[in-house]
Amino acid sequence: MPRTNSGRLTRIGLATVTAISVSLGVAAPAIAGVDDTIGITPRPGVTQEYADSTPALEWEIRDSFNNYTGGATHLFDGAELVDGTFLWPYKSTDSDAEGNTVVQYGGTVNYMKYCEGDEPVRGGCQLDLTVADPKIVFDAAEGTGTLYATVNSRVYLTGEWLGVEEVAFAKLDFKAGRYNNQTDTTTWKSVAGSLLEDGQKAFSNFYTSNPYISSLSFSYPGKTELSGSGDAGYSLAESIQLPVKAGYSERLYGLSDGSVLYVTNEYGTGKGVVVSHDLDTVSDTFEFVTTNATDTAFDSATNTLYWVEQKQDPATAVIRGATVSSSGLGASTEIATIEGSVSGFSRDSSDGTLGVLHLLPKPEDSVDDYPASFTTIASDGTTTTVELPDATALYPDVDPEQHYNEVYGSPYVFGATSGLRALNDGTYLYVYDHAVPRKDGSVPGALPVHITPANDGAKASLVEAFTPAIEDRSHSFRGVATDGTNIGIYNDYSNSNVAFLKYENGEFTMSYHAEEPEKLVSIAGMTFNSAGQALVASAKNYFMVVDPATGTVLQEASLSGNMKGTEKNLPLATVMVGNDVFIVDRREIEYVDYAGLQRLELPGAEGQYNPDIAVVNMGHTPDKPDSKSTADSVDAYFEDDTLEVTAGESVTSAGMVFDETTTTVREAAAAPEGTEFSLIGAPDGASIDAKTGAVTYAPSADTAAGETTISVKVSFKDGSDETVDLTVKVSAAAPTTTSSPAPTTTSTPAPTTDGSSGTGFLAGLFNGFHGISLLALASFGGILSLIVSLFHFFNLSIFRR
Repeated sequence: MPRTNSGRLTRIGLATVTAISVSLGVAAPAIAGVDDTIGITPRPGVTQEYADSTPALEWEIRDSFNNYTGGATHLFDGAELVDGTFLWPYKSTDSDAEGNTVVQYGGTVNYMKYCEGDEPVRGGCQLDLTVADPKIVFDAAEGTGTLYATVNSRVYLTGEWLGVEEVAFAKLDFKAGRYNNQTDTTTWKSVAGSLLEDGQKAFSNFYTSNPYISSLSFSYPGKTELSGSGDAGYSLAESIQLPVKAGYSERLYGLSDGSVLYVTNEYGTGKGVVVSHDLDTVSDTFEFVTTNATDTAFDSATNTLYWVEQKQDPATAVIRGATVSSSGLGASTEIATIEGSVSGFSRDSSDGTLGVLHLLPKPEDSVDDYPASFTTIASDGTTTTVELPDATALYPDVDPEQHYNEVYGSPYVFGATSGLRALNDGTYLYVYDHAVPRKDGSVPGALPVHITPANDGAKASLVEAFTPAIEDRSHSFRGVATDGTNIGIYNDYSNSNVAFLKYENGEFTMSYHAEEPEKLVSIAGMTFNSAGQALVASAKNYFMVVDPATGTVLQEASLSGNMKGTEKNLPLATVMVGNDVFIVDRREIEYVDYAGLQRLELPGAEGQYNPDIAVVNMGHTPDKPDSKSTADSVDAYFEDDTLEVTAGESVTSAGMVFDETTTTVREAAAAPEGTEFSLIGAPDGASIDAKTGAVTYAPSADTAAGETTISVKVSFKDGSDETVDLTVKVSAAAPTTTSSPAPTTTSTPAPTTDGSSGTGFLAGLFNGFHGISLLALASFGGILSLIVSLFHFFNLSIFRR
């Protein structure tokens, strides 16, 4: 039988779409696309069910799109939803005139969302997208290919329909993929793709700035020989969610045993976990007191984490250290105490010296802000402090009327990460781009500062080689990565400016700078490999190996769709541990961002060939060979599983909630779609809400005191089920007495907290829209506001994810 998944609205989307649908309705022109039944009914003459052994394409289309629309509405023509992804059945293999391999798959996946009425109806939904019969045409030796698909799509806002037709949907890149042709079946895994023009149109052109599609894994009969492969391209191996909210100043470090340390901080509380190299084991979360405006530092030889604990009144900073192991963070030790507020913190890996840039208290009679000093802490604990030249010494042409002095940062930068990095000779680089007003009226950006604490002369100077990157204005350069010689400096958030410098023999040269590079945008993290190449992760869902001399992208791999927002706060969230690269991502759960981790690996001695890759078929995916039932994947529970009630009265529980067992955080999520609840052998007086699982128990007045257990059967849509028990403690009813009934009186309802009379309907109607009355909604301006709100919601909250 064909499978149908009922679509759900997000809470914001439901309110907005409902309001505008009431006022304007949903209209669509009656042209070919709206009249076709593809995606809403099985296609005549098309096979609807396939054996589990049938080879398949595993392709989720675009994972962020699934997450924010609630998933597909209909699956027909053999397509299945297994392990959270779509499986498309194999149909045929052929070759085209150019000698490319052509692999045809079947199946239809449809999304109908934001619709009028209770059930989706074609023509009555703002979003109606159908993707069917994907076809892969590729040249494995060249590593190139194209994904074709039959589409039918209603263009958002205009209502125009595209389709029904086969289009070139996405460009494919096989260079980061891995394959296995050990048997008579060839299987490809982790083939990256990006939307082509017609694929963009299918999504109403909302993804032009981030055109990735979910990577493809697919199997087909026959043995493809790949004589031209062997590129040392990275590919995504594993990806997990961490039990830590994504905070500020995120950092990754490699431990001596190959495991990975993730640390972040939020409002002064540092948090972290240790993750095994294969991402199979995650430690309990540990905490430490820190400040979210500075970095941590790490010694991988001794597995020691260093951090800054900022104190006030007077402003001092305590530098602390503690050993990290697979079980978490050990007891901390005070390393040194520094005067003032720390604006930069780094460690020189060559000799273990810690460098601390700190702003001293401002003299009461001074118009300048916060004189700066630099303290080095040797490995034996010895500290040396030097004063740094003030702003006018570095910028003699600065306009004194503008009260400028942020050359060494500010104590009030909230949540930003430190731009201090150790170089290869005991000196340091500090990046803190901001506007610098000059006497001639120009306001260029700030140059990086070269801090030389052991220098006999001035202890700091500007990196003049960086001038071309900021000569017109500030570009918010705050991100910086270096191996001591090679330096990468980049923007915050989605700005598209990047520069590479080299530091040798005390001199800086800037080899590459671009304001609008094609690929090096929304940088989420950067590090350098042993060859001096930059390894760059982007919030646009791709990873790159870059030649810093030219900015050329040498290799590229597809990351998971969880990279959205990872460019925030300029994290150093890309690190090499052994030969593998680890990258931090973000996972939104119930509107909260949790950190995630992705591991990329290089191919082995045999290049892209990997005999461990399992065949993709309609029974399972290669990454999850044993498909789990819903009951295996989630745990149902009552947040309060013990209630109390007096005999003769009643009590009602809250609805049941659910925890996804594959995560380490216990969620309290809503029930999976299609879940129903029923009672098992319930006592008299017990009832249940079949949709929410809320249990009501009303024991009779003569029920004896004691405990009773009410068992609830949770039935999932896939036929699996589980049982959850609820305990109710019953206390005896109070003795009854005979008395005259109290006189009946009529009183005016007490005023509610919002000032209404408590009459309910009208008060709720006019006050329940978060302060927006129906009178305002009914106005012409209100309707225009709703239109703008709906556009903004779809544009930012739905399609751009």
